[in-house]
Amino acid sequence: MSVLVQEFEATGINAGSFASLAGKGAYRVATFESMACDKELVKVRERPAPWVGLHVCTVRLKVVDQTASSSNSYTAPVSVMANCPPAATAPPDRCQMVGFYASASRIVY
Repeated sequence: MSVLVQEFEATGINAGSFASLAGKGAYRVATFESMACDKELVKVRERPAPWVGLHVCTVRLKVVDQTASSSNSYTAPVSVMANCPPAATAPPDRCQMVGFYASASRIVY
């Protein structure tokens, strides 16, 4: 749980800022911009997945922070780990997200 809290806070929102922003009617919207997976990522080439079916992708998100008086947009990279067939622990017909890292020092495995 502490890892998920740390990664969520790496997106720029913690409990205090969430309460403050919500009280002002502010919100954040993120949309998919691009994705690079596995062999396209240098760290994955250096340290291959520990089992077949585990994939790591860097997803670039376009983020818009909106308040009543201003708007701020930027892109943010997020590492997403997905467990896919033929991994024994994956659902038989789809991939399943098993982790994500949003901090600048995000890890691969």
